[in-house]
Amino acid sequence: MNLADKKVVVIGLGKRTGVAAAEFLVKQKAEVVVSDIKSADELQNELGELADYEIDFDLGGHSSKVTDNTDLIVVSPGVPSDIPILEKAQSLGIPVISEIELAYHFCSAPIMAITGTNGKTTTTTLTGEIFTVAQEEVKIRGNIGYPLIEDITSLTDKGVVVAEISSFQLENIRDFRPKISLILNLTPDHLNRHGTFEDYIAAKKKIFINQTESDYTVLNYDDELTRGLADETGGEVIYFSQQSRLNHGIYAAEGKIINNLTADNEPLIQIDETGIKGPHNLENALGAVVIALLRGIDVKIIRKVLQEFSGIEHRIEEVATIEGIKYINDSKATNPAAAIKALETFSAPITLIAGGMDKKAELTDFAFKIEENVQNLILLGETAEKIEESVTEFRFSNIKQVDSISEAVKEAEEVSVKGSIVLLAPGCASWDMFGSYKERGNRFKKEVMELRRK
Repeated sequence: MNLADKKVVVIGLGKRTGVAAAEFLVKQKAEVVVSDIKSADELQNELGELADYEIDFDLGGHSSKVTDNTDLIVVSPGVPSDIPILEKAQSLGIPVISEIELAYHFCSAPIMAITGTNGKTTTTTLTGEIFTVAQEEVKIRGNIGYPLIEDITSLTDKGVVVAEISSFQLENIRDFRPKISLILNLTPDHLNRHGTFEDYIAAKKKIFINQTESDYTVLNYDDELTRGLADETGGEVIYFSQQSRLNHGIYAAEGKIINNLTADNEPLIQIDETGIKGPHNLENALGAVVIALLRGIDVKIIRKVLQEFSGIEHRIEEVATIEGIKYINDSKATNPAAAIKALETFSAPITLIAGGMDKKAELTDFAFKIEENVQNLILLGETAEKIEESVTEFRFSNIKQVDSISEAVKEAEEVSVKGSIVLLAPGCASWDMFGSYKERGNRFKKEVMELRRK
């Protein structure tokens, strides 16, 4: 892809991706325009990062600059595909691609692309750590916080990219083709963006749409929807499972992770030796093991990393134990399925803090799990009323609505007893009250530490 002297428009400057794409395009000698609905005042930090580059900015809306004599449009993940300016561009025949598609065309290294509704970040981080310990030339990129395009040309074909890929990023791919794709699970999410669960799945499936028989598609055998995608990929399908002994793949049985992929049903590690706990983390570990084995990583290295890797911030993160009450930060549980997995991790009595931005998710299963596993429920955010209505249908009544994380933590301390758990697992996005799940999680941790100072 030769972009020299081509007019390329980047739509969406926030969340780091737009900045990275614009920087890259300038270095490719493209004529770069950046368009965003936000004003210059709202984008001061991003504009500061691009101050040294020759870029034409189109801010406060999308003008005709976006489509006039434009050769290519690169869309940031947060920009919906159905906005009027993109519909106009497509009607004019202007190619519209995502940042990961752009990066793919300039990446010499094979890409390990990881997606799914839940577990992507943990699996990507764990896989990247395995490659790092194996002294591979590795870049950990994508939806994990570092755009795929960032520094992509520094890798040779001897390196490897481990990338967390979201449904938003997959919407506008054309040729993107990972060497190994992994789909962990599929449950309804981002329906406020995709409209229907079917459209969400269609976006996720694009991760393997260009794979051929020389590539691998790794699927969760235990997830019926994920398993059912096997016939739709051109890649060689490899399964992993917690529930079934596989004829070919990686599975869990009798308290062990079993390698029946590069060995003959050989135990790789005792599950209780792994650093990350819970069924959801076992799922993540199995997926990472498949990728590592397919790339020829030594079993001893895989075992060592599985023993030492303790997880990621904001995912079942133990914050503190105060007066016998354990506080757990799972702010990354941004949909009901993730929150359910968090609730299933603990056997102690739970005070749950939940609620946030409404992504139009179905709440029945979440409400049932709350009735089954939770003693006290504290709700906040856009979905507070909606969640309360759902759980009261199951005759659950220990509910309190609050206006802030600070109030939620104080209320949780009051109603919880020694030996119990206060769990932040919102089951919703953070954007109604916070800039990100990380900001929400950090606020929770700050409020918990304030309790310790009392």
